[in-house]
Amino acid sequence: MQQACKKLFTIVIAMCIHSQVLQAKDAPQYAVDLIPTELTKDANAVVRINDVVFEIFSDTKAKETTKYAVTILKEGAIDMAILNLNYDKLFKVSSIVGNIYDANGKKVRKIKNDEIRDISAISGSTLFSDNRRKYIDPDYYAYPFTIEYSYITEYNTLFFMPNWVAFDGYNVSTQHSKLTAIVDNSYTLRFLEKNIKVKESQSEDNKTIYEWMASDVAATNYEILSPNIFENVPSARLAATSFKMDGINGSLNSWNDMGVFMNKLIADRDILPEETINELKQLTANAESKEEKIKILYEYSQKKNRYISIQEGVGGWQPFPAETVDRLSYGDCKALSNYTKSLLKAVGIESYYARIYAGQNIYSAPKDFSINTFNHVILCVPCDTDTIWLECTSSDSPLGYMSDFTDDRYALLVKENGGELIKTPHYTAEQNRQNTNCTISFTDNFNLDIDAKISYSGANYGDEYYLLHRDEKDRRKTIINRIDIPNFKLINYHLEDDNDRTPVFTKNLQLEASNYCSQMGQRKLLKLNLLNSFNGVPNYARKRRNPVRIQRNYSECDTIKYQLPSDISVEALPKKTELDTKYGIYKSSAEVVDGDIIYYRYFQINKGEYPKEEFNDFRDFLEKVSSADNAKTVLIPKA
Repeated sequence: MQQACKKLFTIVIAMCIHSQVLQAKDAPQYAVDLIPTELTKDANAVVRINDVVFEIFSDTKAKETTKYAVTILKEGAIDMAILNLNYDKLFKVSSIVGNIYDANGKKVRKIKNDEIRDISAISGSTLFSDNRRKYIDPDYYAYPFTIEYSYITEYNTLFFMPNWVAFDGYNVSTQHSKLTAIVDNSYTLRFLEKNIKVKESQSEDNKTIYEWMASDVAATNYEILSPNIFENVPSARLAATSFKMDGINGSLNSWNDMGVFMNKLIADRDILPEETINELKQLTANAESKEEKIKILYEYSQKKNRYISIQEGVGGWQPFPAETVDRLSYGDCKALSNYTKSLLKAVGIESYYARIYAGQNIYSAPKDFSINTFNHVILCVPCDTDTIWLECTSSDSPLGYMSDFTDDRYALLVKENGGELIKTPHYTAEQNRQNTNCTISFTDNFNLDIDAKISYSGANYGDEYYLLHRDEKDRRKTIINRIDIPNFKLINYHLEDDNDRTPVFTKNLQLEASNYCSQMGQRKLLKLNLLNSFNGVPNYARKRRNPVRIQRNYSECDTIKYQLPSDISVEALPKKTELDTKYGIYKSSAEVVDGDIIYYRYFQINKGEYPKEEFNDFRDFLEKVSSADNAKTVLIPKA
């Protein structure tokens, strides 16, 4: 009887195991036919499930468990099949499992262990880093198919926490996405949510459960001049109250508290060798102002050091000591900013280490929610009547120049008693300008000889001045590629860099253009805006979803003189155009003066955010600008 029971028990267990194996083979819930039709519209992929559970155990320990499955519908989303998980001594990634399913949810194969590559996460410009990543490229292309991953991430600090967004990219829809945070009732979890409300509950073991869930989020196409997409989709960002990182205690309860923690990271790292201090004092001994001293020491650091990424030291957030940078002559944004701060301190000038989120698209830290959201460090130097900001990673940036990498956003100043969130400068339309002055004469066969002077200031300066540091071949090629004139030759050029506090970069160009004028019988048609026509009119929007956001003020001012041949006269000039709207200003006119045509143009775009209903009004403004820019004058032989 006992043996029979054992045999029966063995059969039952075997059947259960077999049943589980069969279930593991297929995932019918991933069948493409089960995707709602509205989620396939405009979609290259559909996230079938993104389930993240984050559990906090202490101020140094947490665990994140993730299950993620995405159906790749088209080749345009193939990169979403790749798993790329970064880790270092603060994060450990384990228990990675991957499976591939066909269009019907039938299992194609399991990702093998030898397909999980463990590789360095550093780039070629990174000298020191303990960052690594787990990387899987399934190398599968039988569309449509579904890739499913599950893995565990163990945290050794709460300084970093998950951010959840029900959006995986343009042209990607989401069927189900959920973030669950589980914390002991003794710990206060901070969170910032948008376009969604948290669901809170209590577990039997005295823990609070927070849940954010979104379902059936349709794919969206990119819309030009839209706000950051994350402002308009369900999202939740988690942040710690108290935490510990590499043995250093910290708090994120306020921006002041975060500054206190940052100050701990840079404490006692501003000590320079006595020999260097004496050198700095000698260098600045004859300086006539505080600003002159700052300029001398900023340029000293620029000439001495070079930028190299370094991802070491308390999670990659602590700079090298100033003495180390002084000896090695290199560092990353943290190290070089701290070093420049130390140089200024040596001659009695106070400055502030400033954390910021850098990038061409303006993103500011949320003013009322302190969170780890920075990726860069710059330096802030208060002066009597002004504040000077220093980009310490650049070897050639002018003193105080703010490019579109760090302009017009909040930075966290790390002060002795804590942090202060302040806004970096933004450019007015007058400051952020391109000026074009041009004189054009006609050869015997009506080709053009062009002498042009184009000056760039504000954010435009940063887009151009790097040409000085290119080799001749690359520099010439770049200049040519930026000229939009048919049948032209670049005869000569000269570059000027006026790199004072309000830097201006100037290109002096000598060009020749053939067959520029179109012929209509005896008449010749001449487009007066030779170098700077606006042709970027966006498509008409039948149903705009997002507001219109213009990030920066901008202006252009053009004056062109056409020296007409003595046997040519003007039959007709383009009509004068004046447009004055909330979105911008445009003026253009032409007149004949002493037998020459003088063409004047001014174009301004205003920073701002406008309702989505006004997109086509803004487009109409741009269309009128483009039409005026492409207007032509009529030339005829004199009788």
